[in-house]
Amino acid sequence: MEQYTKISRIVRNGLTVITLATVFFTVGCAPGKISVTTDESKALTNVPPSENHRPPVVVPELPKPMVPIYGPQIRDIASKSACAQTNWENRGRSPTGYIKGMTLSFVRSLCRIRTIEKPASPILRAPNSLNARKDVLAHYQDVLAQVGIAASLPGQQPVQATYTVGMGLGMMESSGKYCEGWDVAAGANRASDEAEAGLFQASYNSVKASVELQKLYDEYRKNPKRCLLDTFKEGASCRATSILGSGDGAAFQEFSRKCPAFATEYAMTLIRIQRTHFGPINRRTAQVVPACDAMLNTVRQLINQNPDAACQELF
Repeated sequence: MEQYTKISRIVRNGLTVITLATVFFTVGCAPGKISVTTDESKALTNVPPSENHRPPVVVPELPKPMVPIYGPQIRDIASKSACAQTNWENRGRSPTGYIKGMTLSFVRSLCRIRTIEKPASPILRAPNSLNARKDVLAHYQDVLAQVGIAASLPGQQPVQATYTVGMGLGMMESSGKYCEGWDVAAGANRASDEAEAGLFQASYNSVKASVELQKLYDEYRKNPKRCLLDTFKEGASCRATSILGSGDGAAFQEFSRKCPAFATEYAMTLIRIQRTHFGPINRRTAQVVPACDAMLNTVRQLINQNPDAACQELF
């Protein structure tokens, strides 16, 4: 008597089940012929499953990737908004990806402030500090009031007001171009940590304003896939510019240009605690457009319908 192993593959409820059964055969006298006696056949059918079968091997299905729901909706709202059609003073129309990228960054900041421990959350969610020497919301308080934008309560309200001013700031600093390099007019005879870069022309020496800024920088460097570069690239034309100097300041310049989502959240945090870093804010030439505030409010209402799902997708 010899034994053979029979392998069966069964599909049950979408899962592949592989069973292995050991079968005993009696080899007859005639070469090449195999026979199974009646008694042995009955014995096989009466063997308990635990003896006749090994435990089934279940091959699980791979998890399905998340289907984007909120991202496409937000891009659509932003691109079709009156904000996207704005003819900015002294700058004209923004690149098509600028308003989309700013709006997606706004949503990420809304998700950020849901947890106080996240980098920059304590600063972004804070209400108007009434300190006009440091806080953009205090410095712009009368401008915002004239168009009905409030920032007196902690949470989402100051984030929306900050981004409304921030959209005008990005247009003044770089015309909405994520790839803008250091200011040639300011000269090259300076340290790399003083050189501007990116959408908002922030420089590395500003990181000393708060430990939250360094935390935010570290967070994005650990996961550069969150940079929204493809979005901000839409419609933006870039000229070749060099990095000024070397060291940490040069690395900050390069990263700010390659990671516009970081540059955005960094600048929105910085203008809350050191608004003097930005000339257009100091001169109040960063334009406040009510249509942009209205568009951000529409997006905020969408996110608030299911913030857990939205933030899982977009943060």
